Amino acid sequence: MRTDLIIVGSGIIGMSLALSLSMKKKKVILVEKNFFNNLRVNRIYAISEKTKIFFENIDIWDNTENINTLSGMNLFYRKFNQENLLSLAKKDSCSNIGYIVQSKDIMSSLKKKVEKDENISFLDNSEIKSLDESSGKVTAVTSDNKKIESEYLFSCEGINSSMKKKLSISNIYDNYNSKALVFNIDHTARNNNIAYQIFLKSGPIAFLPISENSFSMVVSIKNRYIDEEKFDKDNICEYIKNITNNKFGEIKLSTKLISFDLIGFDSEKYKHGKILFVGDSAHSVHPLAGMGLNLGISDIIELDRVMKENKNNFENNNYFSGYARKQRIINKKARQQLKFIEKIYSIENKFLNKFILSSMAKIQKSQFAKEKIIKHANNNLSFF
Repeated sequence: MRTDLIIVGSGIIGMSLALSLSMKKKKVILVEKNFFNNLRVNRIYAISEKTKIFFENIDIWDNTENINTLSGMNLFYRKFNQENLLSLAKKDSCSNIGYIVQSKDIMSSLKKKVEKDENISFLDNSEIKSLDESSGKVTAVTSDNKKIESEYLFSCEGINSSMKKKLSISNIYDNYNSKALVFNIDHTARNNNIAYQIFLKSGPIAFLPISENSFSMVVSIKNRYIDEEKFDKDNICEYIKNITNNKFGEIKLSTKLISFDLIGFDSEKYKHGKILFVGDSAHSVHPLAGMGLNLGISDIIELDRVMKENKNNFENNNYFSGYARKQRIINKKARQQLKFIEKIYSIENKFLNKFILSSMAKIQKSQFAKEKIIKHANNNLSFF
């Protein structure tokens, strides 16, 4: 089999990249280990304006169901009260604050689009068994013994990239010494489609509104503060009620609690010959700003820019070198920004606490500062 490009992994990043490449008239083969498992997993994502525009460009946004447009975002420091508040709203900027979308709805829209695309072929229940780049192209043999020859291969498999293991490429890790609890709640008092985040000394807690009466919760907990009873399924709702001063009325758990260690990383390489790493195969950040998926989409946007502006032949080994250099810098800076915020806001020091509260109060009064914050977030934390 011959094709222009192989993509390994058919999650949101893999299918989005396939559609973007197809728009450049490239033939793509998607190789997926188990697509059914991808559809079973449902996560809640915060989507930036930049990512939304990309989804519009590949023609899946209008066909994605249950998109919740945020009316605002309220940030609290230590206490859930007016004195400790920094509020951001659409009126503070020229664009929306962001959107909340469920992964199953994005995946459904992508799947329908991919299935209709004549430039995209799909190999499900298949893995790459071996790779060879000696001919100047990528030759891959799958687990069902299909031989595919391609100009490039893109790994979009996530943190456990099998391509990186085959090529002995390591990750550079940040251990946040924290765990995350992810779950959904229903509540009786309306949230008005406002996202909330409170910075406690134990770690940040994010409230992402799925609807007027439900949140997706991301509770980050420093290991030294973990209290298994407080954070178990029988007590977590009471804990949320206490830290929010019962703002959301009666609360009940609507999903299982999922717990995992928080680890950020950058791949030591974004490119190995004609094999490239995109999205969570290349990087991972702290979830406090909901930027993980958005940074992956920024990778695709940069690949798209390279293909529009690159004067080299597509077959040239250095065709995507600019992508690898630029995105490694951008994603490292994004990870460092989030790490700095998480670290500073979790330190318990009375002088630092007063400084943070004073700074938040000044920003709250500054239209200019709020507009800059919203613009930076909507550009997926990139200064470029």
